[in-house]
This record gives sequence, C-alpha cells and structure tokens, in this order.
Amino acid sequence: MAPAQVSIPGIKLGVHKPSLVLLHGWGYDSSCWPKKMLQQLSADYELILLDLPGHGQDAQSLNLGDSIEHLDEWIAITKRRLPQHYHLMGWSLGAQIAIRMAHHDSRIQGLLLLAVNPKFTTCDNWSAAMLPDLLRRFEQGYQELAHKTLRRFASLQAQGSANPKLLAARMIELMPVQAEKILGLKLLQALDERAHFSQLSQPCYLELAEDDELVPWAWVKQLQLPSNVQLNTVLGGHGYLLEQESIATTMLEFLQLGCNSDA
Repeated sequence: MAPAQVSIPGIKLGVHKPSLVLLHGWGYDSSCWPKKMLQQLSADYELILLDLPGHGQDAQSLNLGDSIEHLDEWIAITKRRLPQHYHLMGWSLGAQIAIRMAHHDSRIQGLLLLAVNPKFTTCDNWSAAMLPDLLRRFEQGYQELAHKTLRRFASLQAQGSANPKLLAARMIELMPVQAEKILGLKLLQALDERAHFSQLSQPCYLELAEDDELVPWAWVKQLQLPSNVQLNTVLGGHGYLLEQESIATTMLEFLQLGCNSDA
C-alpha cells in the first residue's frame, strides 16, 4: 500500500510544495475526488491520495480485522510511508480517521475536515448524530445485499443537493462493492474522536453542510471548538463535495495560508 503521488494533467507539481494527504469517505476509494478540486489543491500542494483500509487497492493488502486496534495498525503503517511533514484532508469517515491520525503528531501540520462528526452515532450525551440502529442496518444490509445498501447510502448522502437523483447515480458509480468495506461501517459505529478533536493542536479547517442527513452540523454546539478550528458551513448535503466539485474560497484561503507558513 504505497501512497499514490497524483499528477494532474496540465499542472506541473513543484518540488518544494508541501504535501497534502487526502482520505475519502466510506464506500469510496481514492478515485472519488473531483478532478477540478484536485487541480485547485495541486496549485499549492503535492497531493497524496490514499485508500482507506478495506477500500480500493487497500482492501486486502494488510489482512486487517474489524476493530479500532486494526485501524491503528493501518495508521502506523501508513504514517511510516508518508513524508516527514504533511497536511491532512479528510471527508466523512476519512476526516474522522484524520482526527485520530493527527492526535499528538507534530508531523501533521494542518487539517481540513469535511462533512465529519467526531462521533457518528448518538449516545446519552451526544444527540447530534445518527441513530446507532441506522448504521447497524447498513452493516447487516451490506453483508446481505451490498448493491442495494450502497444505493440507500447514496440516496442519504444526496439529500439536500440541488439534484439528488443525479448525484446519487453518480455516487453509486464511485462506490464499487468490496466485501472488506464492512470494516468502515464497523468503524463508523465504534470510533469516538471527540476527545482527540478537542485536543487538536494543528490549524484546522472544519466544513459542514447545512442539509447533511448523516452529519447534523449542530454537533458543534455540543462540543466546544478549539480556538485553532475555523468553521465554515456550505449549502447541500453530505455529498456536496461531489456535486459542487470546486472548493470554497474560505478553504482556499486556509490552504494558501498553510502553504505560506511552511515556506
């Protein structure tokens, strides 16, 4: 599982650019990122696109189990293969894993977290999240009828978009069935990164969608944001990134500031 250096046609990547590692969401792989977005990011950063454990080319390479301990094994192996210093961008489950990766790690110099909840499921003191039964049904459904489950998941992600049917159809094309993806569904239920999020020391850009059916943006009212976190809200649902393709001006400003600070 070697990190992929991604060269964008028409863009000459500079030798001295800082590195930006991208982590996708559950069900996808590193090919899901919109081309236009990658072109924008590559103006200031050398891009490294990774497949999450159980996804894409990393589906079977480590023979991982289905626990947080196995995720931590994947994180440790992945970090050994990454540059000495880098920035980290994650979407959904990828952003939650990015929080875990950045905890007490000075190699990671900045974070961009998109459509993320530090704890995706509700509990007694955490109401702005998904009901645990929803993810349990997804896990069971994926084992029994994977294609149908992916269609249901795409439909939920597309809610809140300008054209949900069109976006859902596009998402389904980007989510091939792989049995190993069940690990990601287990992690969505098990991970609780609230403490790690509150302790982040790196500059952090947090972007949430106003009509996200999977990540209620109101969670930010239940957890005091660290002073180093910049919050931005955008229109759309959980899959807004795939619909809008280009990234927000506020994110570009954050990226450019981070890039300049590395010079």
